[in-house]
This record gives sequence, C-alpha cells and structure tokens, in this order.
Amino acid sequence: MTLKTKIDAVRRHPSIIKDIIQCKNAEEIRDKIRRLDERQAERQAEKETFDFISYLKQTSPYYINPNDEPKLNRLCYVEDWKNIEIKKIISELQMVSLSDYIHRRDWEMNTNIINMRTPGLIHRKDWEWALGIVAMRRFGKLTKNSKAIGIGAGREEVLFYLANNINHVYATDLYDAKNWKNFAPSDFPENPKKYAPFPYKEDALTVLRMDGTRLEFPSENFDIAFSFSSIEHFGGKNHSGALKSLREIERVLKRGGIAVIATEYIINNKEHPEFFNGLTIYSDLINKLEKLQLVEPLDLRITTNTLDTVIDYSSAIYWDTYMDDEFKKTHPLVLLRVRDILLTSVMLVFQKH
Repeated sequence: MTLKTKIDAVRRHPSIIKDIIQCKNAEEIRDKIRRLDERQAERQAEKETFDFISYLKQTSPYYINPNDEPKLNRLCYVEDWKNIEIKKIISELQMVSLSDYIHRRDWEMNTNIINMRTPGLIHRKDWEWALGIVAMRRFGKLTKNSKAIGIGAGREEVLFYLANNINHVYATDLYDAKNWKNFAPSDFPENPKKYAPFPYKEDALTVLRMDGTRLEFPSENFDIAFSFSSIEHFGGKNHSGALKSLREIERVLKRGGIAVIATEYIINNKEHPEFFNGLTIYSDLINKLEKLQLVEPLDLRITTNTLDTVIDYSSAIYWDTYMDDEFKKTHPLVLLRVRDILLTSVMLVFQKH
C-alpha cells in the first residue's frame, strides 16, 4: 500500500491505525478496509432511504379506503389485504397447504415451491396475481370463451387458477434450467401437474419453451396476455427487452384484448438497468407502445401505511424459504430496500385499440 492510500484509508477508518502500527500485511489491511467501506456504504444507503421515507410521509401523506373498488394501474399497498375482492381471490389461490403436497403420492414433493404461503400472510406476489384477476374480471375476460398467454410465466399458481376459469392458457418461459430454476423448472413443460397446487383442468393448460421477446403465435390471437414481475429481466439497454416483449404482446392480442403486466418499480426514483422508476416507466415502456393503451391513468403514489412495512432485501430473499410465520406476520413483503433503492410492484393494465 502506498503512503497516500494509507492516509486516505485512515481518514475514512481511523480504526486501521492499529493494524498499520502492528505492521499487518497489506492484504489483511486491504480486506479490512474493503469490509469497512462496505459497512459504511450500507449505513449511508440505509440512512438515505429512511430519510426519503420520512420526507414522503411529511410532504405527501396518502391514505386509501380499502373498501373502495381497487384501482388497477398503481403500486402495491398493504391496505389491499383488507379489500374484500382482493382478499377473496388471494384466498382462492392459497387454498392449498403443505400437507396437500406431502400426502399426494402422484406429486413429487418439492420443498422449494415458493407459493405455498400460509393464508393471511402478506406477500406482493399474491397481490400481483389477485389484482391481475380483478382486471380480467372487470373487462369481461375471465370467461370460458377467453384464451390467454403468460409471458415469463414460470410455474406460477395463477396458471392453474386460469386453467379452471377460462378456455385455455398458454404458459411461456425459457424453462432452460440455467436461471430461475425454482421459479421456472426445466421439467414444467412436460409435467405441469407435478407443480399444480390444486386440481385443475389439465387440457386447458399448455406449457411452451419460448422467448418472451419472440412469441411464436400469429397476430390477433389472444384475449388476455399477462406477465408478473418478469419483463424487467429481459435485458437490453433502456429496458429494450421489456419493450420488445410488450410489442409482441401488442401484436398477439386481439383488438379489445387486455394485457396485465406487473413489474418492479423504484419509488425513490433511483436508476437501475432492470427496474423502472417514475421516468423510465413512461419513457422506456408506456410511451413507446402504439396500440396498447392504459385502461386508466397510472397512480404512482404509495400509501403512508405501506411505507411503514419496508423490509431489507437480505431478509426478503429468505422470506419464503427460511423465515417462520411469526416473522412473516410482522414483516409483510410489500416494500423492499435494496441498498439505496426502495422497490415494490406496479401493475399496468392495457387494452389493445
């Protein structure tokens, strides 16, 4: 280490003077400095995000009546779990329990099934599915005459729900066993029943390996297209992968069909290559679509009560797999802090004109 490097390090972390005096080797000192820098950056990020939350509470308090008819194009609110319509759908999606998997001999037990949540727990993924179903019902698409396509659909519980409620569902994803194997297992196309959380109409679900930016279907083919927190992972500069997928959805939807899209939204407007903020949700996505139009204005406010639920990413990634129900009851998974980013789900419902 040069003298200048040592001086700069001591200015940032006076505690390393002792290590220098004790003539510890340079690699040990560098390692300690790196850890101290990371800790300092984390503390700064935490302070910044909580300062933002305090500022938002003071300057833009926002409350909703959970008994009102839910808006479609907006962020996820903790109050939604008190809304009768949303609660009912979530309850229908959670009708399965872990014991059902254990005692069904024709299903292979998979302890990594993430959507086996205890009823009453609050997780934003359930909200995405439920509000998506609300939108389908509201526009008269949840009927035995409707055909739907899911993009980046993995093995989500909503696929089986829709198979029981519409004419046919096509689930598409890469299913390549390289990435997201817990969410999109490679054997799902051949054996969706293995992952079914409840009995479903098996001839109403077709699972296909397909790139979400190149949908191998003719134009004007579907009444519903849906994607829940997938398009942000499709890559490209300025969210070009997500846009390409939306344009494909625009193409394969029938006129009057709806697209139900949930994605990741940064409430404190930080920039991110995958997640959207208040600028990029319009500039990189909404404003670049021609025939898909939002069914109502997009409301990017977040409720004050939701701001109180923020959970660190370090806890959120283990929420489904390792955290017990007592932890989950007091730590809803709605608003996440990823270093200096505050992140939640946003729903976008479009209709093709």
